[in-house]
Amino acid sequence: MINIEEFLVILINDGYISGGMLMIQRLNSTYHKKVIEYLHKEKEENIFLLSDIERYGYDSYFFSIYGGINEKGEIEGILLKCFEFIIFYAYDKFDVDDFAEFINDSNCEEVCGKSQSLEKLEAKIYLRRYRKVNIFKLINKNLLPPYIEDNIKLRKIRFGNLNKIVKLYEEIDEFEDTTVDNIKSSLKTGRGYCIEREGKVVSMAKTTSENRHNAMIIGVGTHPKYRNRSYATKCLIKICNELLEENRIPCLFCDNEAAGAIYKMLGFEQIGYWSIYRK
Repeated sequence: MINIEEFLVILINDGYISGGMLMIQRLNSTYHKKVIEYLHKEKEENIFLLSDIERYGYDSYFFSIYGGINEKGEIEGILLKCFEFIIFYAYDKFDVDDFAEFINDSNCEEVCGKSQSLEKLEAKIYLRRYRKVNIFKLINKNLLPPYIEDNIKLRKIRFGNLNKIVKLYEEIDEFEDTTVDNIKSSLKTGRGYCIEREGKVVSMAKTTSENRHNAMIIGVGTHPKYRNRSYATKCLIKICNELLEENRIPCLFCDNEAAGAIYKMLGFEQIGYWSIYRK
């Protein structure tokens, strides 16, 4: 794995990779207005990018923002690189060859982003498609029921019960295993609720990458022995109501048909696709 300093060595022409009339350039705060305008064209697809920029700015030691800048000074594609991981987004046209070369030279382990953009790069990057999921957004707010307190008590996910959360991840086949540190990291930009039974967490829902306009809901799941009791739905309703009160629109990823049907009943609609590519 290369570090940021080693990665920057591949850049030429004083910080630019040039190809034709486009330059891939590391961006700083002077580009902030253009970056935000570009990402807001599809802000739900860019929750992670917007949240990171909002939280850390352009001078972070652990990630860098790059943009394809055309001869008019306009942005055509944005890429965030954080160590061996990359998030890529392009609204419309972008230089496929230059961004593919950039990704390959970075020696990254994983690239993710809007599927429509990444599929244009697919044949040229040294990574294979690992997963493609639906992006859902809460659109029909009138379908979301209010959260009502009852005998099913929700607990906030806090640092003190993270070991129980990790254990739940291990017991749900659809989830990839995680660590306490990973959950701590996600909670720094989000929140979560869970339900406990017999001394263990059996259901939960969380958010991450909350920004001024949106939040990404993650980790919606229930232990197999406790399903069909609406536990995860209750956690989800609680979070969605909180977010709407704060004028933030919830979004989430889903590749499960049964879960997708529940999300639609709560007012979510599919708005696009998100893909992950790995070595």
